[in-house]
Amino acid sequence: MAIPGAARTPLRRAYDVVIVGAGVQGLALAYELAKLGVRDVAVLDRGYPGGGGSGRNGEMIRSAFGSPEWSGLFDESLRRWRTLSAELDFNVLFSGSGYLVLASTPEQVERCRADAVRQAELGVRSEFVTAEEARKIAPEVNPDLALGGVYQEHAGFAHHDAVVWGYARAAARLGVELHTGVTVTGVDVAGGAVRGVRTDKGDVSAPIVVNAAGGAARRVAEMAGVALPTRTCRLEMIVTESVAPFLRPALATLELLGYCHQTARGEFVGGTELPVPDVSDSLNGTYDLLLDMAAKFVRLLPRLAGVRLLRHWAGLVDQSEDLSPVIGPVPEVAGFHLTCGWVYGFMGAPATGALLARGIHDGVMPELIRPFSVTRLHEGRFIQEGALVVAAEEGEAA
Repeated sequence: MAIPGAARTPLRRAYDVVIVGAGVQGLALAYELAKLGVRDVAVLDRGYPGGGGSGRNGEMIRSAFGSPEWSGLFDESLRRWRTLSAELDFNVLFSGSGYLVLASTPEQVERCRADAVRQAELGVRSEFVTAEEARKIAPEVNPDLALGGVYQEHAGFAHHDAVVWGYARAAARLGVELHTGVTVTGVDVAGGAVRGVRTDKGDVSAPIVVNAAGGAARRVAEMAGVALPTRTCRLEMIVTESVAPFLRPALATLELLGYCHQTARGEFVGGTELPVPDVSDSLNGTYDLLLDMAAKFVRLLPRLAGVRLLRHWAGLVDQSEDLSPVIGPVPEVAGFHLTCGWVYGFMGAPATGALLARGIHDGVMPELIRPFSVTRLHEGRFIQEGALVVAAEEGEAA
């Protein structure tokens, strides 16, 4: 089968920009660079487009976060999601059917109430909902787990494969070369600046190299002599057979550390996490997480009892200590840029691709992505974002 957007010509020996990783972050960046006129761009991937976390995530999209850093970036991304199909001339199956974060304890209710107030202060459109309102939005939810929450009416979800294909094809139309089956084995650095990459298909020179390698980002950074303070963690997901529509919004639950939605075809897609991150670089699914997902989702949505499972898979994220992404140039290696450390990389891609492209093109990083510089991690200036539904350190959930 033909790979959408794949180059029909051999890998050349020199480009203006080389992007390592053909996930949604790398492809969005390539597309946005080409829009700005930087068209001598190569995207390299050892596998296929979206073969990493971009094709293995939960597909959910929101901007209702609690910090100015996250709210600013993801609200810009949500704005772009709403017109992305027209932008790419490809239906990415975005559904703005809402996103509900459920509170299941009095403490979580107060947390959601405070989050909604903070989001309003930051200019994010969201609302605190009571138990009664939450049950109207998602009537099939177990009422014991729906004591309130935060609802973002215009958020939702999109199809991850369609997004990857849309960006790949749009980038190719503008002259970007996407080369699959190419393994980067080294990053050449001389005189404090990046010079290109080494691959199993030969060396490629480029004054700008972007590390968008997802779960392999730390290894790619090491090739350039850069210590990236992140760790690779495994997340797992399931999808069921198609059932009659019963869940309109995307749904996340603080109590169960779970997130889910129902597709237009009726499939239920979701994942859960344990309280402690699963530090691993394995793509093998685990029986423990399969049981965890099945038990939690039947508890959350009792009508799922007896529904057959179609697939269970794992994906990798390379996450930082503050669970925030790492975006922008590496000060000690001129020309070497990062877009990695992503936990919510799928939902953040439209804005990040455009903003990082502008920063590379102009030589000055836009304000919305400056706080995500790698220097914050080395200096201990962590971003405090408390509205995440992911596993954090032992004994706490972010």
